Amino acid sequence: MSKTILILSGPTHEYIDPVRFIGNASSGLMGKAIAEEAAARGYAVEFVSGPVAGNNLPQAASLHRVTSAQEMLDQAQKLFPSADATVFAAAVADYAPAEKRTEKMAKSTGELILHLRPTPDIAKTLCANKRADQVAIGFALQTSDGEFNATRKLEGKNLDGIVLNTPATLGAQDGDFSFLSRSAEAFAHWGVIDKAECAKRILDAIGDLSA
Repeated sequence: MSKTILILSGPTHEYIDPVRFIGNASSGLMGKAIAEEAAARGYAVEFVSGPVAGNNLPQAASLHRVTSAQEMLDQAQKLFPSADATVFAAAVADYAPAEKRTEKMAKSTGELILHLRPTPDIAKTLCANKRADQVAIGFALQTSDGEFNATRKLEGKNLDGIVLNTPATLGAQDGDFSFLSRSAEAFAHWGVIDKAECAKRILDAIGDLSA
């Protein structure tokens, strides 16, 4: 019987009004690479994606399209209990407008003040109920103090491993990646590799953590 992997991918868009949103430049390429590698290894892939181009979605996966962080959490909560492994590769917006306007705002010459609220922490919420036989891998995109912040997220979100990268990976085919695992004694710097190679190393890590 094949194992199931749940992959969260892409950005989330938190709408201010019907046409404007808060988001980021995530392309979904990392999530796609992980899904393709997992499928090649025989996993049944559940793929929850925020808004990305159609060619950045995997073929061999059960696809669930969402827009906001709350929608991503709601969908992931349905799938997480039956997943043997979960990879939190989505670049979820940290904040959303406190109120979404129903009509498009007219442009004015004055300053605009937006009131924002934090979006749900999807990894922390799901992994609070993670079973001992489940493996969860997160991502940490940092501009400074990478190892410190990755370690803090690894522990605070109850993850089994975390991939550290930088904003240069957004929309790119490669990136400078490192990995920290609860079972490892050292921070492993993978160096500049393409996302397909990074996906292979993530799946290898999942295999090691599942053993």
